[in-house]
Order: sequence, then structure tokens, then C-alpha cells
Amino acid sequence: MSDYHFGIPGIAVWLSHILLGLYFIYLGYNLISQDNLKVHGMILSSMGVLMLSYHAHLWYLESIDESF
Repeated sequence: MSDYHFGIPGIAVWLSHILLGLYFIYLGYNLISQDNLKVHGMILSSMGVLMLSYHAHLWYLESIDESF
């Protein structure tokens, strides 16, 4: 398992980013319904999807490497 700065385990970093990505998706979805914040909601949702998918991908690759 890879460690990040100060010895923080990779799974803690990835899980926190995945949860934050889910929150960004939820918050962006709620902002899209407001006319004056529609663009900001779409940007926030897109960032959440990118964050979620990227860190889930890293977590998946790390779990494959450990199984061999």
C-alpha cells in the first residue's frame, strides 16, 4: 500500500477524495436548479465526477497490484 506525505495511507487519501467528489456532485446538482448559479453547478458537478472517477481508478489499480 502506498503512503503519502507524513505517512498517510493511500486508501485514506483516495477515500476522502471519493467522498468529496460525491459531495461536489450533490452540491452541483442542487446549484443547477438555480438560474443564476447554473454554470457554477455544472462546473462543480463536473469536478466532482472527475475527482470521483480518478481516485476510484487509483484505488482500483492499487488493489490489483497488491493481489499479485
